[in-house]
Formats: sequence, structure tokens, C-alpha cells
Amino acid sequence: MPTIAALVPGRRRGTPTADPVLRAYLNEQLVAATTLGEQLRRAGALDALAAERTTLLRVRREVAADRSALRTAMRRLGAGTDWTVVGVGWLSAHAGRITPLLQRVPVLDRVAGVLPATHSPRAAVVEALLALEDVLGGLHRRAVAARLLGDLVLAQDLRGDWTAGVRGLADRVRRQQEEVEAAHRRCAAPLLAPGHRTREHPRGS
Repeated sequence: MPTIAALVPGRRRGTPTADPVLRAYLNEQLVAATTLGEQLRRAGALDALAAERTTLLRVRREVAADRSALRTAMRRLGAGTDWTVVGVGWLSAHAGRITPLLQRVPVLDRVAGVLPATHSPRAAVVEALLALEDVLGGLHRRAVAARLLGDLVLAQDLRGDWTAGVRGLADRVRRQQEEVEAAHRRCAAPLLAPGHRTREHPRGS
């Protein structure tokens, strides 16, 4: 198995040519960043997360900026954008506007079925928590990839202003994870409040 350093062959006439394996990997990360941005957009649009909207929109802007930095890094590394992969990823991300909701309909129905009508706003908390957990899953994947990309820059001893965006990605993702996790805890507060403890049902019911 080739090392990270072996994934970028020697320069030709001053321009690097990325190994196809590295090119494929970076394109997948480009798709993942697109999907994460869409997940953040969906979470920020939920009424139950109105109080977290400023944070979620800012994180989404940061993800978009990091996606641009990744594209710059790809060009500098000689890893061209595979528009077929990116296009399919874009379509999947936008189709995902409906898919998560369809997957959660049974969950939301079960919640609505056991809550009185006066507690219906609490049912929206479930959807909000799941949306935030989608975002956290995307951020975790991004954090793992960020460490690898940082190692790539170090292994190649690459220079230039563009490398700063790659080197700083891991720290930015860690901060974003902390902020979204804090939003998740705040969103879950109504479920943990003593006044909203789940009513115990008789055995056998």
C-alpha cells in the first residue's frame, strides 16, 4: 500500500500530477463537503433550531470556505475535479432534502402518538436532534479527513499561502464540532427537564 508521500509523484515542469488514488479521494472529500453544507442548511431551516440558526449558518459559511480551499489545494496538487463524481454528489445532497424526512416519518408518528396535542412542539425536538446528529456525523468524517490532508501537506513539505487553509482545517472542524454539540445539548434540554419526564406505562400495556 503506498504511503501518503507516494500519492503525489514528482513534479513535471513545475506542476505536480496527483496519483489517481489521491485524486479520487480528494473528489470524494469535495462531495462530502457539499453534503455537509446541505445538512447544515436543512438544520438551520428547522423552526425548533431557530435559536441556533446564527451558529449553524456561520458553520455552513465556514464549510463553504473550506470547500473552496480544498478545491484550491486540489488544483495545486494536480488533482483535477471529477465533475461526474461532484455532480452526482450534488444531486444526492439535494435529493437528501426529502430522504431524511421520509426515513423519520415513522419516528415522528410514534412521538406524536404518545404526546398530548399541547406537547406537539416537543415532537419537533426529535427531528431537530436527528438533523444535528447528521451534521455531527458529517463533521466527524471531515475531522478525520482533515488530519489526513494536514499530514499530506507535511509529508510533501508543501509551501504557499494555500497550504494554510489545509493545515488549519483540523482545528476549525474541532471547534465546529464543539459548537454543534453544544447546540445539540441545548436542543435536548426540553427532553431532560424534570417537568417533562416520560409518564410510566403499566406493565403489559
